[in-house]
Amino acid sequence: MGQSARGKGRALARLRRLKQWFARYIGKNYGHLAADCAICPTPCCSDAQFVNVHIVRLEAEAMVETLRRSPQHGPDKVRAVQARARAAIARYGLTETGDTFAQTYACPLFEPGVGCLVHWKAKPAACIQHGCYERWEDLPETGTQRAVEQRVAALDEAVYAAPAVWLPIPLWIAKLEEAEGHQSSS
Repeated sequence: MGQSARGKGRALARLRRLKQWFARYIGKNYGHLAADCAICPTPCCSDAQFVNVHIVRLEAEAMVETLRRSPQHGPDKVRAVQARARAAIARYGLTETGDTFAQTYACPLFEPGVGCLVHWKAKPAACIQHGCYERWEDLPETGTQRAVEQRVAALDEAVYAAPAVWLPIPLWIAKLEEAEGHQSSS
């Protein structure tokens, strides 16, 4: 069945610390070499031809929880993100089968004028790693990202007592919304 709510809470805290460590690592070693996302006229996150970030369930839970707990967001923002996730699934034909890494979409967590709604608390490792670099040789090495993602998968597996399932962000957000709907109607 998986761990208790307390176990999930501990895993979410460990996940947040891991991601914060990774963000500091990327910022210190590579961030100064990348263009500033805050002034980018065409953010990658909104580029449906580009985004194909996958996450596990625990990361989706962290994203939704971050939105819920944020004083500037709350339940209305969660519903807006869920609606954008459902729209992305329909618009871009996202599915849980086949080569899901070939499926691209505009991220439902990106909001024009604001940026990533979970930037400091629940951003996926792939998004932390990514940046717009002028020179190929300035790109971050990928081994650390893979190691972080392996640790994320292990946390997910420990919480849900099943192998981690990597899906596009909109699919996991929609799956969590559906699961919450089933729980509240029970």
